[in-house]
Amino acid sequence: MTNREIITLMHKLSHGRIGSCGNWVRVFNDSEELDERKFSKLLNETIQSDIVLIYQSSINVTEAKASEAFEIVAQFVKHGVVKIADVRFTSLIEIDPLGVGAAYRTNK
Repeated sequence: MTNREIITLMHKLSHGRIGSCGNWVRVFNDSEELDERKFSKLLNETIQSDIVLIYQSSINVTEAKASEAFEIVAQFVKHGVVKIADVRFTSLIEIDPLGVGAAYRTNK
């Protein structure tokens, strides 16, 4: 999938932010960096796919293996909110630079 396709899907299928309806959990460690254990737990509980789409902006966007997601998200979250979805858009995770993350599952 090209970056343009990922951007279009993220804009079309993930309207706005998860907001207060999300089950927010802390995903940063005491050093205010993304915690790999906490992030992996959220990712594995939410997304049942080997491939994920990761979006922060039109510049910071990629398709990657789920096993590579932590390294990518750790870099992207320094620039703003990061959204992670499976390729079928049945699950979405939002990581906020404030140190919290939330999951959302669609009914699709």
